[in-house]
Amino acid sequence: MVQTSRTNRKLPAERVSARGRPVDKIERVSDTPRLPPTPAIVALIAVAAGAVIAATTLTTVALSADEPDRCCPAGADGPVTGPSPSTRAAETRAAGPPMCLIGSWRSVEEIHSIKFYTDQPPMQFAGTERRYEFRPDGTGTEINENYTLSSNWRGRQLKIVGNGSVQFTWKATDNQITYVAVTNAELNFQYYDHRGLLNTLPYANNPALNEIDDYICQGTQMAEGNSNGYHSTWVRTTGFGVYG
Repeated sequence: MVQTSRTNRKLPAERVSARGRPVDKIERVSDTPRLPPTPAIVALIAVAAGAVIAATTLTTVALSADEPDRCCPAGADGPVTGPSPSTRAAETRAAGPPMCLIGSWRSVEEIHSIKFYTDQPPMQFAGTERRYEFRPDGTGTEINENYTLSSNWRGRQLKIVGNGSVQFTWKATDNQITYVAVTNAELNFQYYDHRGLLNTLPYANNPALNEIDDYICQGTQMAEGNSNGYHSTWVRTTGFGVYG
């Protein structure tokens, strides 16, 4: 298998030997003069003042902590209280993925170790301009539009060209990202050497991918890599998602 894609990193190995043999596979006071008080008005004021005093006395009694038994009339069942608030269940929602990863990206450098010929060791290929989308629900998309990886072998130019897209699932910590599965692949790769087109191979779904890569994400840039010879540098684009 061939390491080239962020979503598997493994392209199908070219099924042609170096010798050419094919092999299957976001308050104003009023200005009005005051009238002199009349007896009726004086009486009303006296009644009102008495009411205020009585109310103040009752309030004082009701708030007295030393005589709680005087808060209620004789024979009453006691003060009415409202229902106790219900206890809210503890939140169990999991934390979302790292914010920095969410959004759309474009690769400006990619290095892959790929076994191009069936009878030769893996070779280093370089490419750019692959595009990615990482969504907060743990899904993502890889987009290849004439995505080209190039290398040289014994003075001869080797080339792999990819067209199509891959849907994948992912999860991440602060420094590692796991590509859980390839859920829908509509992607083909074409293999070329000095003789021309050697083969065209489809990229297959992989429900058990589980590829783990190390990454560093800071604002508008991200770098990713693993121990299998893969390394890439990405820049954020305005195609999708959360930026910053």
